[in-house]
Amino acid sequence: MGSERNAEDLAQHFTPASVADFAWAVMRTIAKRDLERGARVVDPAAGEGALLAAIGPGYHTVGVEIDARLAEKGRRSAKLFYTGDGLLGDFPEMKEGRFDCVMANPPYGKLKDVFGVLDDDMQAAVEQGFKVTGLVSGKTLNAFPIEMLFIERALRLVRPSGWLALILPEGVFANARLQGARDWLLRRAEVHAVVALPGEVFRRKGLNARTALLVLRRKESVGGGLARARLIAPAGEDRGLEGYLQQALRLLKHSKRQVAATSISVRQGQLADSRWDPRFWQGGKLVRDLAGRVPLAPFGDYIRHLTYGPIVTGRRPGYVETGVPVIRQGNIVETGLEEGDLLRVEADGAYDPLRSRVRYGDLLLPRSGAGALGKNRLAVYLGREPANVGCFVDLIRLEGLNPFYAWFFFKTRPGRAQIAAFANGVGTPNISFAEIRSLQVAALSTACQDDFEGRYRREVWPLHKRRRESDEIRAEGERRFRLIVDDLERHL
Repeated sequence: MGSERNAEDLAQHFTPASVADFAWAVMRTIAKRDLERGARVVDPAAGEGALLAAIGPGYHTVGVEIDARLAEKGRRSAKLFYTGDGLLGDFPEMKEGRFDCVMANPPYGKLKDVFGVLDDDMQAAVEQGFKVTGLVSGKTLNAFPIEMLFIERALRLVRPSGWLALILPEGVFANARLQGARDWLLRRAEVHAVVALPGEVFRRKGLNARTALLVLRRKESVGGGLARARLIAPAGEDRGLEGYLQQALRLLKHSKRQVAATSISVRQGQLADSRWDPRFWQGGKLVRDLAGRVPLAPFGDYIRHLTYGPIVTGRRPGYVETGVPVIRQGNIVETGLEEGDLLRVEADGAYDPLRSRVRYGDLLLPRSGAGALGKNRLAVYLGREPANVGCFVDLIRLEGLNPFYAWFFFKTRPGRAQIAAFANGVGTPNISFAEIRSLQVAALSTACQDDFEGRYRREVWPLHKRRRESDEIRAEGERRFRLIVDDLERHL
């Protein structure tokens, strides 16, 4: 590959120094004396060498980087640094089974995005060289996730009982199509930790990769493992990157017993045929804890109509002054629907199908995006005129469950943790109809549910309607909204 290719071409996601320091701290915390000075550490996708630089002096560090521009910078981070292909290349000091540890943040994405469309020789080399290619369902080799090849490459580079610390997209831990690959890996390595990283770590134009740090130890032989896996996802990313990483490290250093929903300890066998992402397990634990206190029911039991807005390709909707308003995900804010800037379209036209017409009291859920689904935004429609929803907003019509109560429930920790468990992976987070129906909701009495609606109408709705008047009014409305959620959480 030519040096003129940019980071997007090579699927590069550069590791911030604080995250590199965190990864090495996690590795040393878990491996302890197994990684003393003198240990051999390699990064086969080193970039500018951030992960190797975090290791410090006294270790035999080796890096490889395919991008010559980055390799020039990376040479300062390691004792030995090669310019070349760390996945398929052959280097004198990179023999398989030679290293005590692999530290890597490999490229993410499809093979063809990095290598271009694979010719016959390249396809043969990948198929013959990597067993994991036959373990992912529904993927052609050109569309195969390159990060899975780097995982196998890293596993071969370390000695038996050697360590791996890999920063990977959440899809590796959560995608159902990768389950066979996860089970294959579990037979060859023990999972010691999966630590969810904040969304801000790899967020830029064209990229919104939710990631996690995976710590593995290669087994002496294929078979079961005795170590328990720590699955960690600290609550509240709003503390800032440094605060989040410090909290994650504190949780890791805590007793290995199951201490909280944010730090879960599981047996290796529990990871077989299952997802590995911490937020999935976190959501499950919170729901199980809740089930011990109150009766639960599938959200789908109450759903009478579930749809999203029309998808019209090839053109954009034109504004019609007297048309039907369309609710898009950007119109839904923390305290409800912001009606000031709604698009209006031709009534009964392509953007106003009858199936997605909104009724008074419908629950609205933005189904994608870090700024909408990622922020757990919902609203109840209180408008009196006919309206529709955009293609990224789900319309949920309920029967037997107060929509305001459902809104508040999914803002509580057990509620939002379930939604967060589904919103994973590289790119735009999404939630499907099946996942929405499978959410569990606490089945409180009708009177209790109606009380929460009454509080919203009295305490929040008047301020929500005036939120544009000043920041103070908006903030007060959000504070009162949060108080209602907190009260429900305490009630549960």
